[in-house]
Amino acid sequence: MLLQAILIQRIIIVLLVQIWPIFYGSYFAYKLLKRAKNRAIYTLSAFFILLSLAYFFASFSVFTINTPISYFIYINGIFCFVFGHCFFIIFSWVLAKLDEKSPNWKFFMIVILYGITSTFVYWIGFGFNGIMYDSSTYWIPTYSLYFLVFSWIIFLFLLIIPQIYFSFRLLKIFEGVILRRRIYMFLISAFLELTVVFALFLYNTWVENQIYRMLYILTVPEISTIAAFLIYKSFGKELD
Repeated sequence: MLLQAILIQRIIIVLLVQIWPIFYGSYFAYKLLKRAKNRAIYTLSAFFILLSLAYFFASFSVFTINTPISYFIYINGIFCFVFGHCFFIIFSWVLAKLDEKSPNWKFFMIVILYGITSTFVYWIGFGFNGIMYDSSTYWIPTYSLYFLVFSWIIFLFLLIIPQIYFSFRLLKIFEGVILRRRIYMFLISAFLELTVVFALFLYNTWVENQIYRMLYILTVPEISTIAAFLIYKSFGKELD
């Protein structure tokens, strides 16, 4: 009965929290790809596509519990989540390099390096039991403390520091009232979205703190939606 009640609660949370990002992420990616075909559009679209895949895998894993594939579906979702936010930083780099016409090899090299770094989800999360997701956790994703600390360190150097650097670069590059307004909107959305990344990993680690988990469920989905909308509205609408 306890397991059944927990599973019902998980399904409700998934339906309320994780399904919505699949739709708006897919919608924004579709609108972007329909509008133009260039490096900036592809990069921003990749962020939204991977975000949608992340929530799709995480949601689908709930409906495959008690099967051997459930864990691997979930951990693939976390990889997409981390790698997707790397494209957010890559997009900031693309914006900062719009006038310099950076060669494609440099762009793909950055994507590959971010992709390789994001695989820590597998070799720490799976290889060292950093992520537990099975009957012993009542099919609630549970991260170990060392996985949380390791992840936050990676995020600091992979996401936060680069975004701070590019934020100053973008403020220097783009001038004019309209462009400055878009830059500020983009930077607000950037740090809101990065807050979601840190909050999610803490949410899955601090599983015994029901107060924090409730605050997360009540606030983070709204923050994530606002961030995604501001990202799209700031530069996604008129980037071609």
